[in-house]
Amino acid sequence: MVNKANKLPIKDILAAIDMKATNVWDDLSDDERKQVGFYLLNRYASAVKGSREKQELTILKTNEYYNKNFFTLSKHKKLLWLLLCATSDDDKTIKWHEWIGYKFKDGTGKNKTAKFLKEVFKNLKEDEIELLSKINSAKDIKAYAEEMGMTKEVIKKKL
Repeated sequence: MVNKANKLPIKDILAAIDMKATNVWDDLSDDERKQVGFYLLNRYASAVKGSREKQELTILKTNEYYNKNFFTLSKHKKLLWLLLCATSDDDKTIKWHEWIGYKFKDGTGKNKTAKFLKEVFKNLKEDEIELLSKINSAKDIKAYAEEMGMTKEVIKKKL
């Protein structure tokens, strides 16, 4: 049973990943290995503070090495650990890994323009719809709707 006294801190796990300490997995006890949440580590490992270049490289490495076959390899814990270590830079410095939470809000709920754009562009993601509604004025969206062949009455209802 895991209690507060023998709980493995996430900062120590992330530090080991940053230092490319591949041997740490072998040094962990069975109880400590059970505490390593690889799905959670995916979120932490892919988010580092630093230059844009380092951030992009970290995300690319995490996606290519670790995420690509995560669920296929999920039973092979040591291999997942090795892949996580491979996502780190070669400079072997401990980095700050920021938690980036999930976004559950539906931005199109109150915004009629965003709601209209979501209906028109069904293949776009939520953040892309939000961006389109921010960079285009209501006048631009109405002009686009007219170009699509919508009547003024329909446009007035939708926008």
